[in-house]
Amino acid sequence: MCKPPLVASDKPVTAKLAHSLAPTKLTFQQKNTEQPAMAHPTETFRARYRAAVAPRYNPWLHAGFVFGYGLVCIALAWSSTHQISAVQWLTVPLTLVFFNLCIYLVHRHLGHHKHALARLFYARHTGDHHSFFTPGHMTYDSPRDWRVILFPAWLIVLHSLAITLPAWWLLKQVSPNVAGLFAGCMILGYLLYEVFHACEHLPASHPVARLPWIRQMHQLHALHHRRELMQGRNFNIVLPLMDYLFGTLHWEPSPHDNQESS
Repeated sequence: MCKPPLVASDKPVTAKLAHSLAPTKLTFQQKNTEQPAMAHPTETFRARYRAAVAPRYNPWLHAGFVFGYGLVCIALAWSSTHQISAVQWLTVPLTLVFFNLCIYLVHRHLGHHKHALARLFYARHTGDHHSFFTPGHMTYDSPRDWRVILFPAWLIVLHSLAITLPAWWLLKQVSPNVAGLFAGCMILGYLLYEVFHACEHLPASHPVARLPWIRQMHQLHALHHRRELMQGRNFNIVLPLMDYLFGTLHWEPSPHDNQESS
């Protein structure tokens, strides 16, 4: 079995920074002393988050393992299929819609609301990710910032072994082709989430971020990161289908769009 690469600790950096970010009382020894400009809270958080990431963390190893492991799983799942019928091919879109629903529910109810069984996810997502990326500070500066965008490397292993593999075995008793297609698409949905999420933290002027589909999701995700919207709007990352169906879709044109149209 593939083992996750050695990356930085998955403990939320927010917990490590709680003491250092607490308000402090300043003592002024002289009156009328000119004070330096205060750094933006997001920049302060970013600096301390980056300082807390282990020097040995390798973003390319992190991303490479996730996508390498995921693609191997997809290849193994799909290689088990033979002579797929037209009806069986429906497994592909249905599974991707199912994954869209699952990740929507996880993001909405576990990523933004405290639950005893998902405290780590809440702390990493609301605590770290939404403190690192705020309105006006939505882009990452270097690949090392992937640490706060990508899921931990071990999570795709857990997803494949604890969720996808048992589902594949159960479906295999009914139809090996459906089982193989389902398993592959469950991993594909995971990888698509990672890719789109990373693209949504590119600069709006980046060629990839300007692709029509990604451009729309880029703006929806930027709106989701607004403090007043993050608990109630725009939870989908790849396709806003569940946001539309559950009434949580919120759209506003971006300033970048307004500048282009003027």
